[in-house]
Amino acid sequence: MVGVLPPAGQRLDFTELRSLEGMRRSQGLISIGLVAAAALGIWAFMGVPMLLPWLGVMLASVGLHSLAVRSLPDTGDRRRLLLPVFTLLLSGLVYIAGGMILWVQGDPGLTVLSLLFIFVALLNTLTYRAQMRMLLVLDLSLMGTGILARAGWLWYDAPGTADTVLVSAALVICYLFFCRVAWGVLRTREALEAATGDALVAARGRAMEQLTGGVAHDFNNLLTAVLGNMELARLSPTPSERDELLDEAERAARRGAELTGQLLAMASCARLKPVSMYPDELAEGLVRRAADLLGPGHELGVKVAPNLPQICVDGPKLQGCLIELVSNARDAMPEGGTIELRVHSEVRGGSPSVCFDVRDHGTGIPPDLMPLVCEPYFTTKPVGEGSGLGLAMLRGFAEQSGGTFELSAPAFGSGTLARLSLPLSTEQRNVAAGPAAEIASAAE
Repeated sequence: MVGVLPPAGQRLDFTELRSLEGMRRSQGLISIGLVAAAALGIWAFMGVPMLLPWLGVMLASVGLHSLAVRSLPDTGDRRRLLLPVFTLLLSGLVYIAGGMILWVQGDPGLTVLSLLFIFVALLNTLTYRAQMRMLLVLDLSLMGTGILARAGWLWYDAPGTADTVLVSAALVICYLFFCRVAWGVLRTREALEAATGDALVAARGRAMEQLTGGVAHDFNNLLTAVLGNMELARLSPTPSERDELLDEAERAARRGAELTGQLLAMASCARLKPVSMYPDELAEGLVRRAADLLGPGHELGVKVAPNLPQICVDGPKLQGCLIELVSNARDAMPEGGTIELRVHSEVRGGSPSVCFDVRDHGTGIPPDLMPLVCEPYFTTKPVGEGSGLGLAMLRGFAEQSGGTFELSAPAFGSGTLARLSLPLSTEQRNVAAGPAAEIASAAE
């Protein structure tokens, strides 16, 4: 069993086994119902009375195995596997016995049904057992036992005949071919999991390097400005020049405090002050703030759906996030264009929420960069034109507020669609339905 079980004395993690068997339990009622219906149908229409007691023993063995798996702790010694392995072998042998009951009847129809028992076991093995070496080895062993039992009965009943030789050879060849396929599936899955794990570790390393490098660079610049101006102020002979230098040092320190706030928001650790408010109030305030942001060739069109319920959110921070999205949309259309903000309600993940959609009509984000743009200190803008913290901060704010943030390509046309979804407040607004509110466009 080398490579199947860890060495003796090493504690095992039983969560994967419980998870795999749990997937079977979630479909257990359907499987048991189908097996019971098939057994009762064969008993009633084809006259095989042995299937009734077999069905009872089969249900009992499956129940024992389920209880044995549920009794496993999260971790433990390998000896804790003895009971689940025993019950698994027991239920497998009982299953084989059901197929053999049909096989020995000598009826061609029952022989085909007995082969269907093997086919169902093959599907079960490829679906569930090929995810774990121990389960695959046990299943292949049980399946080999069933194949040998069928071939052995043929040689006992009609030894040396052409049919016996051909059917036995076909059963063994098919079994060996399936073993090769199942083991290949297992090794492919293991290789994919290993490659995925390596890629995840590498991605985390790159993200950490990018984050630490960006933070160190930004704070180094800010500290240089603070310390440099304070040193010059200490050497300055005139009070006016000294005050100007100290003011510059204070501005750099405040930029550092702002950067710290962005990092906290990115990590979903910012101090939020959520209150219940209506989305249209936020949209109106955004129009006024965006007027100082947009260029002469840009226009902001805002459309708010009627009767939107209240959301519980930190209003100023939400407006700051929307301003960040409008700013990005403006930069994506350097020659001008219309930026669309649509506020509407939607059911996401089974829960109602209010969505703020900001869309531009620029060139869009390349598909290979779409998963990276929300990472801290990653930016598609030229050097010096973006800190790379805006979208990371926005995603952190959304998660801390109980919502989500997504970037995608629009269903029609070019550009980028940014969607910020926030949960509803417990307070609701009851007003009569009316046409969608059109808030005046803001342009500079």
